[in-house]
Amino acid sequence: MTIFSSNPKTRAVVVSVLFLLHQASALVIRAEADPARFVDPFIGTSNGGHVFAGSTLPFAPVKAVADSHSSDNQGGYVSDGSPIVGISPLHDDGTGGGASMGQFKAFPTFCSGGLDTCVTQETSRMVSPVSGSPSGCPGYFSIGLQNGYTAEVTTTNHAAIHRFTTNWSAQSPVLLFDLTNDLSHSFQGNGNLNIQTLTAQRQGQTITRLTGGGEWNPSFGIGTYDVYFCLDVVGVANYAIYDNGAINIGATSLPSEGSPGDQLGALLQMPNGTSSFVARIGVSWMSSGKACTYAESEIPLITSQGFDETQMNARAVWNELLTNVQVDATGVSSNTQTLFWSSLYRSFISPMNVTGDNPLWPDSTEPYYDSYYCIWDSFRVVHPLWTIVQPQAQAEVIRALIDVYRHTGWLPDCRMSTDMGYTQGGSNADSLLSDSFVKGISAGINWMDGYAAVVRDATVEPTLWGVQGRGGIKSRAQLGYIPVGDTSDAVSTVNTVGRSASRLLEYSYNDFSIALIAKGVGDYQGYKYYLNKSMDALNLWDPTVQSAGFTGFIQPRYSSGEFMYVDPRMCSPVLGHTSCYLNPQGGEFYEASSWQYSFYFPHNMQDVIQNYMGGTSTFLNRLDTLFKNGYSDVGDEPGFMPTFLYNYGGRPDKTVDRVLSTLNTYFSTETAGIPGNDDSGAMGAYAVWASLGFFPVAGQNTYLLSTPLFRSVTFTNPVTGTKATITANNWDGATTNKYVQSAKLNGRTYTKNWINHEIFSKGGTLELTLGSRPSSWGTQPGDLPPSITTGGF
Repeated sequence: MTIFSSNPKTRAVVVSVLFLLHQASALVIRAEADPARFVDPFIGTSNGGHVFAGSTLPFAPVKAVADSHSSDNQGGYVSDGSPIVGISPLHDDGTGGGASMGQFKAFPTFCSGGLDTCVTQETSRMVSPVSGSPSGCPGYFSIGLQNGYTAEVTTTNHAAIHRFTTNWSAQSPVLLFDLTNDLSHSFQGNGNLNIQTLTAQRQGQTITRLTGGGEWNPSFGIGTYDVYFCLDVVGVANYAIYDNGAINIGATSLPSEGSPGDQLGALLQMPNGTSSFVARIGVSWMSSGKACTYAESEIPLITSQGFDETQMNARAVWNELLTNVQVDATGVSSNTQTLFWSSLYRSFISPMNVTGDNPLWPDSTEPYYDSYYCIWDSFRVVHPLWTIVQPQAQAEVIRALIDVYRHTGWLPDCRMSTDMGYTQGGSNADSLLSDSFVKGISAGINWMDGYAAVVRDATVEPTLWGVQGRGGIKSRAQLGYIPVGDTSDAVSTVNTVGRSASRLLEYSYNDFSIALIAKGVGDYQGYKYYLNKSMDALNLWDPTVQSAGFTGFIQPRYSSGEFMYVDPRMCSPVLGHTSCYLNPQGGEFYEASSWQYSFYFPHNMQDVIQNYMGGTSTFLNRLDTLFKNGYSDVGDEPGFMPTFLYNYGGRPDKTVDRVLSTLNTYFSTETAGIPGNDDSGAMGAYAVWASLGFFPVAGQNTYLLSTPLFRSVTFTNPVTGTKATITANNWDGATTNKYVQSAKLNGRTYTKNWINHEIFSKGGTLELTLGSRPSSWGTQPGDLPPSITTGGF
């Protein structure tokens, strides 16, 4: 009895039926059992979203998808109709820099005659996708190609399995394997490729095995990296090695290691009349032998059945994670559900868990995670979400970061492809650590080492401060700020100058994060010291600068003490929006304006509101102006938290309006449905928080409340099994009844417009009663989120 059809559409139906039968056997049939059905992986795959649209598992190193020949292909596939150059197993999600990875492309093709007539040069052989293609869901990607193939791929943690189907049975299918062309064409040499014929012990199959690897450059960092593969195909009739256009039939290895720009790879020809075949590939950062071990253990069947079983397992893994969040979706539109679940899904794609496959310090017994791209983006919204939904994985991330400090001397901001990545702003791993510390994430973590790591960030400046630790430490110790054109820093091509104003703001908040850890580990002298240092950002407040009717803004400052005038609108969507990136001409603010950064005092908002901005009323008007005049950019991470800042002014109703307006205006289920690079899931995570109705003040134990888009949401802690529930009475989809009138926390009246993490770590229920008009709830001084000057910490 054949239940696996050769027709891709029929197979998809069969797999769905098998999955439901599997769920039924586990006695878990309910509406929430398959949230993966709401995930659209193509949201954000055009207009600069750079979303990874392919098949992967949570935190998995292997991320397989078709690679588009497009200037927008940082995530691999782009929904712009660009030609396809292959399907590769290594990608990052949502990166804003150069295109990342994309090695080891498998490309199904036909050759006009024998293997010696195949076209091997990448741009000459690429082919357009079929109109209306591709399709996908968690753990699966499929695309139709105009050369007559349908290419499917599904994945495990370290391996992928391809299935290629064609109706052109009159020709012999050929699988081209591309060794050298990553997405950014950064091949540096040291390439090797070997072909051998094996007999599989379990199935008695004849396998043609390709093994090898090479050396490439990272997309946003320094150094080079090696990565290795092991590709297996059953039933190959003939094979060849190609070397810059020369096709050597029957050759079993490359004649040389290659050099940059080389076009190197292999051709595997299937028997004439073959309509469908599969290929399995394992990937390792240590060796091709380990890649083979991963492939054999994780995908034992190199068959169509093995493909379907792998796909079904991948979907089940995603559902296991996603069902830690249960929503009552009664009355919720399909678009809202699709946006929510798709955004939640993307929040757990990166960083990737490379534990056991770390070539940098293989003797370490600690976890190793890679593709922090970058913590500047993810610490604000992604990792606070992990502390609720995946606290065990978050604990491993913290352990991995501390282990980076043990081996390199400092914490990173970026790492990708096992290399050091550029630091964008502050040493925000400090705040990432404190966020987990204050929320009680502790499993296996040596927090004394963690404290030593953040203190070293703050006190010892590395020569390469552009990729780890901080710059400006000596000058800041003398002046209380980082001066424009700081001459105390080490000189290196790695260290991008500038960003003096935004870096000081971030370093100051990072110091507050260190203070929280210091207090928790019992270092009260350190607590007082770093609490005091966290006030340094106010040394850049220039009370004379005016803009749009408001006075007082953050401004860069020279070592003489004089302020350098920068138009507060500069780096905003209305002025110089693309002029403030990581380059020598980027200026003194990074990816946001002084208008935006002048609100960045998450630890001491009340002091700034009352003593620098002119009081609550002026603060609220100023915040309105930030959005009304277009000075805020929600397409970059500093634009996230300001949408919730009205809570600090006692107007949670205005937070509700601003958050809902932002979500409805800038986020959708279209391929251009996010306002900026996904940045390793950051855009997705913001949409999740906005939909849930609360938002993390990353680095501290504070969540700002808004209004939920679901009648109720329940979070199950996968470690402890405890449940946290947020319910909304009088809920109508946040159309009319969207303002909180009153609240109860665990049955008791609750007036604060914020909550802490205890409801998630210990369990509990927050009950909100909604109404059509703003109320007095959350408006009194005692209801406001914590600040240093109000004794909140």
